[in-house]
Amino acid sequence: MQGPIESAMVGLTLTHEHLLIDFTPVLTEPSAASERALMEQPVSMENLWWVRHNWTSSVDNLRLFDEQTAIDEANEFFRAGGATIVDVTSVGIGRDPAALLRISKATGLNVVMGAGFYVDMTHSDWLRGASVDEIARKIISDIDEGVDGTGIRAGIIGEIGCSWPWTDSEKKVLEAAVAAQRETGAPLLIHPGRDEKAPMELLKAVEGWGGDMRRTVMGHIERTIYDRGALDEVAATGAYLNFDLFGHDESHYPLAKDTFMPADHERIEQIEHLVADGRSSQVLLAHDVCTKHRLKRYGGHGFDHIPARVVPRMRARGMHEEDVRMVLVDNPTRMLTFN
Repeated sequence: MQGPIESAMVGLTLTHEHLLIDFTPVLTEPSAASERALMEQPVSMENLWWVRHNWTSSVDNLRLFDEQTAIDEANEFFRAGGATIVDVTSVGIGRDPAALLRISKATGLNVVMGAGFYVDMTHSDWLRGASVDEIARKIISDIDEGVDGTGIRAGIIGEIGCSWPWTDSEKKVLEAAVAAQRETGAPLLIHPGRDEKAPMELLKAVEGWGGDMRRTVMGHIERTIYDRGALDEVAATGAYLNFDLFGHDESHYPLAKDTFMPADHERIEQIEHLVADGRSSQVLLAHDVCTKHRLKRYGGHGFDHIPARVVPRMRARGMHEEDVRMVLVDNPTRMLTFN
């Protein structure tokens, strides 16, 4: 947010978060009258039990608007040894460059802002009518010049949102993102649709458009791929694999009822599989905090969950210290360094 930094300053990094976001496009209205009342209530201790199990059905839960709350929560990560947060809030879900800069200054954290567009349901009329080149020029401008005259520059392309099935508008946006990657050398981070075939379909498209697989991050691996063979196939592309939903255990997602959210120990088991296969240099970690119920202020795990609770579990299970440093520091540093 405050300009390029030396690679040694990247440090312990969360590679997919949302300090501020308007996630109401995914709001799922309950059918029962009593639950419609809950949908409109602010998140509180009285309704937290319901929000946790219906997290996309609470309007207030889907809105992270308060800067001071974001500062307080991000400071928890800083106190746990954190150095960098990659905020990949896309255009259409509340990206706020000036606020991110203020949060960075208030916390002492490096905040890396994303460029690009989220899933089809958030696409504007301009985006639907724009050409691949026009979209690419917008992303490139956000990286090279800054957003809308602010001078605040993006440091990553993403999260580029893709649904399942993949829509024509999303295909156009991803193709434009690849073009922007080729011109700028920026990393590209992708949100795949909820189907085990989605990551490979997207990565094959990126490769076909001339994208750099070594500069590409496939997000939400743990909620998309459950089969070890399918995981190995995606890893073989050379892309980074982002296990970015730590702390978001065993919840459902109404828009994709045939999928599930694994528990943290299952994420760790997937990572251990990749480490044993010599793929530790491709693993990234994050929480994808995008709702109130995952913040400490509202009874959630907070931004310090990975360094404070997940990493000790990894060590207790026998992960070597060099692999811990690889996934927390070395891989994010390499991924964020422009080529």
